[in-house]
Amino acid sequence: MQDRYRMYRRNKGNFYLEDILTGKQQSLRTKQEAKAKRLLAGKNQSVEQPQMNLAMARVYLASKSPELMSRTWDDVMRDMEAGYQDGTKIRWQKMMRCAPFQIIRNLPLLYTESAHFLAVLRHPKAGTSTNKWLRIMHNRAMDLGWLLSPVLVRRAWPKILTKRMQAITYDQHCQLVAKEHEPEFKLYLQMLWETGGSQTDIACLQRDNIDADQKRITYRRKKLQTQLFHGAAIVIGPNIQHLLDQLPKEGFLFPRLRLQPEGIRASRFAKQCRKLKITGVSLHISGYDPSLRLRRGQSAGDRAWFAWLDGQRNFAFLHKIVFRFRLKWNCARNDSDSIDSH
Repeated sequence: MQDRYRMYRRNKGNFYLEDILTGKQQSLRTKQEAKAKRLLAGKNQSVEQPQMNLAMARVYLASKSPELMSRTWDDVMRDMEAGYQDGTKIRWQKMMRCAPFQIIRNLPLLYTESAHFLAVLRHPKAGTSTNKWLRIMHNRAMDLGWLLSPVLVRRAWPKILTKRMQAITYDQHCQLVAKEHEPEFKLYLQMLWETGGSQTDIACLQRDNIDADQKRITYRRKKLQTQLFHGAAIVIGPNIQHLLDQLPKEGFLFPRLRLQPEGIRASRFAKQCRKLKITGVSLHISGYDPSLRLRRGQSAGDRAWFAWLDGQRNFAFLHKIVFRFRLKWNCARNDSDSIDSH
């Protein structure tokens, strides 16, 4: 069998390789003939015996790091699970139990090919979450050095398609409150609207979080407990005070809702939305309407900015902008001002 590559030298300089089939030339970056011949032999061998080369590479890796050969994707799953807490950990465990990820769970990392990942992504039960979590797992394995090269390059990953969401409006909020008959959940919806807090943070509020003298609600966000975040502070205005007067005077403000998983609260909210034919919103964004909640008392320039913001319907963008603006605004406002004034 004729060799695929031949070697030559230019003007007593470096040695070069030439592909006989394509004519492509490549420098070996050496002037030593013995070294150049070894590189030539390796190049020809890589074409003739790819499977043998792969086996040889695994032998070398095994001698360097024996555990590298035995690691599977299940090891990556358990490593990532150890870094998650609370609701995120529960969601991760649930996702790892689903059918698409069973394809690669016991597959050694070094034997993983693009076909394995595509089988996971194209599984009948795979969705957007599968795409996101598989990317996270892949990046984690790369960061730990457990993969020698990417299984799928960035442009080969399927595009992530997410459902378009929008901030709930004041009219929609009023409809939901009027439709709700249970007093605790009705007050809960109103508190979400007035504070703009996340559903879990508000459901876990206690009387200890209320500073009646300073007119403040202060609490640490569960989502940011592991980060250097000093907590959230919300000024108590007349609307929030009216709600607090109707809530328990001791302990948790929403004792029954606090015990419910976030999925139960979200399902109840979604059920009411379906009855009222309200689409594109969720309990997670039931407190965000930047045009109504943040415009009052601002300058003409700020009002123009919020008028533009009204037209944006990208929820991730709205959430980031509104949260940062409110954080700065809360720090700058006087005690007499109220973030919940309409």
